[in-house]
Amino acid sequence: MALQQLPAPIRERLLIEIYQQANDLDWEFLSNTEKTNQYRRWIEDPKVGGVLLSYGPEKDARVWIKDVPMKEYARAQEGIGSYVRYAVNRFQGPEEIVRAACGSGWAMKPDSVGEKPNHCYAIAGDATRYVCWGRAGTFRDLVWAALNEAIDSVERPAIVITTRNGETVSTAERTRQKRVAERCGADLRYLHREMIPNPDYLGAAGGGHGPSQPTLID
Repeated sequence: MALQQLPAPIRERLLIEIYQQANDLDWEFLSNTEKTNQYRRWIEDPKVGGVLLSYGPEKDARVWIKDVPMKEYARAQEGIGSYVRYAVNRFQGPEEIVRAACGSGWAMKPDSVGEKPNHCYAIAGDATRYVCWGRAGTFRDLVWAALNEAIDSVERPAIVITTRNGETVSTAERTRQKRVAERCGADLRYLHREMIPNPDYLGAAGGGHGPSQPTLID
């Protein structure tokens, strides 16, 4: 049986286990070397690799971990996609991005969320704005996406740079980013976010680090 054809209960149990471990490890803050080592540990883990190896060879098990749960992990933390329910903690979702970018008078347009980069549309009356967001390292992609929207849009697109505890954007970098965004005809905001316990979490009760409010940084 191919790994893509894992029985549904087995697949779900694996996703819960892998996402729980990734949450405990603060996966997004690991270096590439640390992530590579963790993939090896997952193969050696009886609760992960020990299960997967019953359904296929090690190379397929490793590919499955990378291309199924972990490929979707960042999106799940954003509250986007079909894997959200496996994330122990996540951000509040695109709605908080829209509020930070546009203000309280705007709402997220239903079914407008997309990726590469993460984006959605905000609406207020008859007005529509494009909003994209990501960490500082994705600024180039965010600018390009916003620039493409600015060419055809009546409303200025908005870029939101997000940070978490342990992350900062230097004053010099912010100054340059704001100049670039202004030249491209886009508004730029900075939003410091913290994880909340996932209200849609499928795993065992508990977990999470407590709810908190995002901080808009001008």
